[in-house]
Amino acid sequence: MNQNNKQQLLAVADSCVKCGLCLPHCPTYTHTQNENESPRGRIALIQAWSNGQLPISSKLLNHIDSCLLCRACEKACPAVVPYGQFIDDFRAQVHEDKKPPFAARLLKNIVQNKRMLQLVKQTVHFYQKHHIQTIARALHLPTLFGLKKLERLIPPTQSAAALQSYYPAKTSKPEEIKGDVGLFVGCMGELADSETVFCAIDLLTCAGFNVHIPPSQTCCGALALHEGDQMTSANLAVQNTSAFSPENLLAIISIASGCGSTLREYNTTDFSSKVMDISHFLIQNNVDLRSHLKPLCANVTLHTPCSLKNGLRNEKSVSMLLQQIPQITLTVLPETTQCCGAAGNYSLRHEKMAQTLLNQLLDATTAQPMDYLVSSNIGCVLHIAAGLREKNQPITVIHPIVLFARQLKTAKVS
Repeated sequence: MNQNNKQQLLAVADSCVKCGLCLPHCPTYTHTQNENESPRGRIALIQAWSNGQLPISSKLLNHIDSCLLCRACEKACPAVVPYGQFIDDFRAQVHEDKKPPFAARLLKNIVQNKRMLQLVKQTVHFYQKHHIQTIARALHLPTLFGLKKLERLIPPTQSAAALQSYYPAKTSKPEEIKGDVGLFVGCMGELADSETVFCAIDLLTCAGFNVHIPPSQTCCGALALHEGDQMTSANLAVQNTSAFSPENLLAIISIASGCGSTLREYNTTDFSSKVMDISHFLIQNNVDLRSHLKPLCANVTLHTPCSLKNGLRNEKSVSMLLQQIPQITLTVLPETTQCCGAAGNYSLRHEKMAQTLLNQLLDATTAQPMDYLVSSNIGCVLHIAAGLREKNQPITVIHPIVLFARQLKTAKVS
């Protein structure tokens, strides 16, 4: 690592006044009461390393790696320390010194390779359709092959329908067309959340927008970025920017807040400034589909992902959108609710802490009547749904857009 990079880390570390206001907002500190597991503590550790006072060690790397990057501390910080970027930059400097677990490396390789992604999608479909999953779990084969933490996240079989690159607005009147938008499908959306993808298309086209889905788009790069692999994340950013650039788009719509938060921080302003979470986009454009929605007499709990709350910071749009559904009973989890423990591939790297955080969330949500739990990030959906299945809780966990689209009277939801 060159001296300039160390000086940049020190400059950010020096901006932290060590006031400790971040401590009660940090999930890892809350559960360990260990200063080294707090934002302030991690900044101090990196500061000492940058100053040459602390050598690289597995203990140091583990304290930094155990950060979820939920960025709750950033919202509480009076000095506005860019903590998330600070941690990413440090991890980039020590990237070669820490090797992630096999399951985390496998997931990263899958999502970054479109050919491999399609192969895995077909394999998972076959694995579930022919009941191989049931037999494999009964024989504990995922555990035997070191894949239990990854295999438990697999959702029920989803549609294998192929995506088109363009979907026109559902209107025959040119004056009702509101413009063109791009839809960022994301690697996990394509692999494990196809219903959300098709529901997003239905809602956007019903609302009067032409939808473009560039086939050359790829993973947003979040997994690589937060692991410290900045070269890979930068290459993925270039590919995505290029994929959406030919179209004159009003917005680039994200259906996973984790992806949206990453896309919004791309260095290309023309691209990043157009990125919007789908719920926020619909509310900002005054889309009101009340007259097209069937009533829903159900108890719905709204989980807000950290990436939507602390990254994109427009979480209120989701509840505003869902409240258009007649007769819905919507419960929003309190602001004090901490990270669910999904955090990208965190549950594959830090199973114990991820499970502790998940149990805390499930205790809070299942204490009240609930038919649906909705969340705007695919990682959170998979993590929470797996936890509920393991507790034999028959609660449907879906994206809020799916819940909304299922209530449309006229549109066909694939």
